[in-house]
Amino acid sequence: MIKRRNFRFFFVGIVLFLGAGNVLAQENKLTGAEVMERVQHANMTMDQTSIVTMILIDAQGNKRRIETLRFHKHMNGKDGLDNKSVFYTEFPPDQKGTGFLIWDYSIKGKPDDLWLYLPSLRSVRRMTTRDQNDSFMGSDLTFSDMGARRLDEDDHKLVFDGLCKGCKEPSYVVDSFPKETDSPYGKKRYFISKKDWVAHKVEFYDRNMKGLKLQTILWEKIGKVLVWTRSEIQNVQSKHKTIFEITEIKNDTGLRDSIFAARVLEKGPPR
Repeated sequence: MIKRRNFRFFFVGIVLFLGAGNVLAQENKLTGAEVMERVQHANMTMDQTSIVTMILIDAQGNKRRIETLRFHKHMNGKDGLDNKSVFYTEFPPDQKGTGFLIWDYSIKGKPDDLWLYLPSLRSVRRMTTRDQNDSFMGSDLTFSDMGARRLDEDDHKLVFDGLCKGCKEPSYVVDSFPKETDSPYGKKRYFISKKDWVAHKVEFYDRNMKGLKLQTILWEKIGKVLVWTRSEIQNVQSKHKTIFEITEIKNDTGLRDSIFAARVLEKGPPR
C-alpha cells in the first residue's frame, strides 16, 4: 500500500518499444540505482501543504470525487525517519475527517508505519503490512504507493538511456524490482527525464509480469523546484482510472512535527 518520495511515485500496461539504434553508452554510464538516487534528491522541499483531489472513473465511465488536505515534511533522518505525510478527507461529506498518516523510515529493513482514523468509529487504527497493499480510498494506488520507497527496498536495473518511443525527451528507463515477497507488483518501470530528474511515466507490472497499471505525471515549477500537479493512473486490467490533481501548493512553510502524530488524527487538520 504505500511508499515513496516527495510524492513522486508510480506504472505499466503497455509493452515499451525502445528507440531503434539506441545503445547504452559503455563509458560513464549510470547504474539504475544511481539514477534512482538522483531522482530522490532532486527537487526536494523541506515541507509542503496542498489539496489533493482524486477523480475515480470506473469501467462504465461513472465518476466519483474525493478531496483531501495533504501535509508533507522531510525529516532528514531525524529519529530514523525520512518523511512524514498526513491526509485529511474534506469531501465527500460522509468521509469528512478521515485521516491517514504515513511515517517513511530511512533505516534499512524498517517498514513504514501507517495509521488510519475513521470518524465513524472514532478510533485510530495502525495498519498492518498486508493492509498497505489495499487500494487508497478506492483509487488505483495502494496505501503503500502513497509513501516513498527507500532505494534498498528494490533492485534497480537501467534498461535504456536516450529517446525511447513515446517519450517527449531523452530519458533514463529503470526497472525496479521489489525485494519483499508480498508486494502486489513484479516490477515498476520508471521513465525519468534526463534534464530534470523526475519520472514522467511509470508502468506497473503484476507478479506474473503482465501489464497492470500505467501512470503519467505532469510536473510544474513552483518557486525553485518542480512539483507534480496532475497524474493519471489507468488500470489496464480492470479498466478503472484515477486522476490526481494537486492544487494550492505551498512549499517550505515550516510545518510543525506535532501535526504528524497518530494521537492528533482525530482532531482533524491544522488550521
